[in-house]
Amino acid sequence: MLKKLKKKRRVLELGFALGFAFTVLLTAFAAHRRQVADRVCADTVRLHILANSDTLEDQLVKLQVRDAVLEAINQDFSGDGTLEGTIACLEGEMDRIEETANEVLAEAGMPYQAKAELTEMYFTTREYERDGSTFSMPAGRYQALRITLGSGEGHNWWCVAYPPMCIDAAVEGQAAVVEREILDLGQTPVYK
Repeated sequence: MLKKLKKKRRVLELGFALGFAFTVLLTAFAAHRRQVADRVCADTVRLHILANSDTLEDQLVKLQVRDAVLEAINQDFSGDGTLEGTIACLEGEMDRIEETANEVLAEAGMPYQAKAELTEMYFTTREYERDGSTFSMPAGRYQALRITLGSGEGHNWWCVAYPPMCIDAAVEGQAAVVEREILDLGQTPVYK
């Protein structure tokens, strides 16, 4: 009977030790992932455009603003290729970015204006596609060029402005081909 109790105790001790080791390993992994996520948040500038509403017209003009702003940023983007240079460039071009958005809104006959600002804001985890690959941007607080159209109560469009993951695609006419097809069909876009 004593042998059975000792054997049972060893099994319990081994189970406890393995459970403790597994917990320590998971904790270390979670801490590492948080460090990586914090580094990604600190080294990224996002572009975030909020539509006035979810009407088809407001969603379409949001995409037109996006294309015009991305083209303007691409043509005159004089940053030095660093995060700090990108932020300085965006700060220096904020009036022109807002003017570009407002010109698109005026040409489309929209009764509202755009407001552009460089801000820090929280983003949830998001999926991003580029060149056929998909990756996740971790949730966290990011620097963002936010362009609010009118009341800003509609669905948004976002991308990564630094490192530049959305600018080239939009200028080459490849950004949001599916969005355009959906809008051409008069269907409500599905957002993730």
